[in-house]
Amino acid sequence: MVMDKVTVRSPATLSNLGSGFDVFGMALREPFDVIEARRTPGRGVVIEAVEGWGAESITTAAERNSAGIAAMSVLAQANADFGVAIRIKKGIRPASGIGSSGASAAGGACAANLLLDNPLRPEELVFSAAKAEQTTSGSFHADNVGPAVMGGFTIIKSYDPFEILRVDPPRNLGVVVTMPDFLVSTKEARKVLPAQVPLKSMIYEVGNASSLVLGMCRGDVDLIGRSMKDVVIEPARAPLNHHLLEAESAAMDAGAAGVFLGGSGPCVIAVYDMDQKEGKEISAAVRDVYARHGINSDTWVTTWGDGCRRV
Repeated sequence: MVMDKVTVRSPATLSNLGSGFDVFGMALREPFDVIEARRTPGRGVVIEAVEGWGAESITTAAERNSAGIAAMSVLAQANADFGVAIRIKKGIRPASGIGSSGASAAGGACAANLLLDNPLRPEELVFSAAKAEQTTSGSFHADNVGPAVMGGFTIIKSYDPFEILRVDPPRNLGVVVTMPDFLVSTKEARKVLPAQVPLKSMIYEVGNASSLVLGMCRGDVDLIGRSMKDVVIEPARAPLNHHLLEAESAAMDAGAAGVFLGGSGPCVIAVYDMDQKEGKEISAAVRDVYARHGINSDTWVTTWGDGCRRV
């Protein structure tokens, strides 16, 4: 039965996971955005309202809003003969490093898709959402929108032709997200990336990325954590992320299996084995680092999630 109105929950996501720049991504259980969409007469997309965390910084112009752009792309692909009105409730702060614009883009794509007579495939939704990310961040990348749409752990095998793969992470993979109270722009964080990478660094990255995938397939949280080391992207972005190395060291001392910078930052992500410990100690240790420097922070102790879902 075709629906006239739908609400979806679109999750925060982890990108890169250390060694997999623009390739690896993973959906979280929380936090998340909520996207409402309804059919309207005629064609086009309208953003009726944006509320929640950081809403004042988000445009309601559909052609510049990630949810609006993604929804427009889905409708165009499907040759839809109707329009869509969207309302966005942000549960993920913009410029957080955990896929805020990606969650909105994926939510807009998935919500519009649910209104279609003949829905598109998940891979097509990821592509539409990634095009929206290109508009808002300045580069075509699907490491956030991929897991936001499909859930679990995703790998962008190729951007041209576009191909995305998915696997369930280990059930006992715990995640601690710590978001300090300062902003890092994705566009600015991409400007500091190196144009060339030494062969030795490339070999190091490929080795870690390969073993991280093996850890996901084996269900080996320790191997996943040890494979999150990055010698290319994170060092370039560290100056934009105050006290990053200190926060990462505190997480490891508190029992994390691995730790890395979430996307462009400033979120610090720690993973741990939920069968062996709780994440509260890791959370407290990282928050204490920022508190000592007079910086407030928010924390989620969570795990991986299923991606965009109707609610």
